[in-house]
Amino acid sequence: MWALICKSRVGFLFGFPIFLGALCATIVGCNPEQFLGKISNGDHSTSNSSAVGGGDGDYKVYQFCTWNMENFFDDQADPKSHDEMENWYAKNPDMFKLKVKHLTEAIMMMNQGVGPDILCMCEVESERSVDALRQSVNAALEAKGLKNLAYKNILFKPDNTGRRFGPAILTRLPVDANRTQQLGKNGYRRVIEGHINVNGYDLTVIAAHWTSRVNANTDSHRMTYAETCYGRFRAIATSNPEADVIVCGDFNDEFKDSSVQHGLHASNDPEEVIRGEAGDQLKLLDLSARFDGTGAIKGTIYGKGHWSTFDHICVSRGMLDGRGWVCDPKTTAIFAPKELRKTGKNSRGEPFPFGNPKTEGERGFSDHFAVNVQIRVQNFK
Repeated sequence: MWALICKSRVGFLFGFPIFLGALCATIVGCNPEQFLGKISNGDHSTSNSSAVGGGDGDYKVYQFCTWNMENFFDDQADPKSHDEMENWYAKNPDMFKLKVKHLTEAIMMMNQGVGPDILCMCEVESERSVDALRQSVNAALEAKGLKNLAYKNILFKPDNTGRRFGPAILTRLPVDANRTQQLGKNGYRRVIEGHINVNGYDLTVIAAHWTSRVNANTDSHRMTYAETCYGRFRAIATSNPEADVIVCGDFNDEFKDSSVQHGLHASNDPEEVIRGEAGDQLKLLDLSARFDGTGAIKGTIYGKGHWSTFDHICVSRGMLDGRGWVCDPKTTAIFAPKELRKTGKNSRGEPFPFGNPKTEGERGFSDHFAVNVQIRVQNFK
């Protein structure tokens, strides 16, 4: 029975009419390698660059993106912050303007030049930071005659611990802003839950920034974040097993690490995700698991002499069932065009960072690459 259900869902996933799901199953099957396909690690993923709201009549197609923006502080001083970067931006508002300009340029390279429809950001100090970016991107869209694609909604909750920044969500799609909440206990609150509602279908987005690897004693901190994200997902999925949920962000750990596999209960096997019905059997499909360092782009960040994939997009089984919101795992891609990569004699093609007060020469964009995926939503219920 599970094999039949799984096969039917594969047919749904790739946009076939529902009544052809079983037929598709006889061809595609439910082998994880076939289901996920060969994910491109190239500069662009053409398959996840659909026109905004385009589709096949039954679905509308959108691009989802997660990106660590690298120290996206605003241009106002925070007397309670003692962060070097926060102080630098406050004392040098021209640097903040340049940062916004560069981020705008990068965003406008995505999704056929209109930017992702849902952008989840990490390392954001304030709503002021996001709104400055929103206005800048909207101006770029208007200059292209695309005012109708303006970004309208910001979901953000300030974090007053640590470096005093957190995740944020910027989208052109309708949201249920009153349901936005910050998750986690004190010291582990860089997690935001937002709700996007299109055609009557709710999409829950949990965006998080787990503790960085500042020393060898931070594993337990990332495990705490993983358990926070999973606990919230499990509560949602227990109440509604078919709920459409995305958990994403900069986890500062890779798929192979315990925090991701045992704390977040992430899997690279869609069959396992579809089978999970209750308790700890509820799994998330980690779309970033396929970025194993063997592709043209070997990860989302380069540091300490090696590549890592710290940036993840994980989806619930509800995103694989062909109803409501649907994810196409094969369209997952690391976004790394040449403009966003370091060049030069000693370059490895790593992300081109914006840098800090000591940076000399040209400034880039961020020290992370973004990860994009195509998602779809059915027409009205």
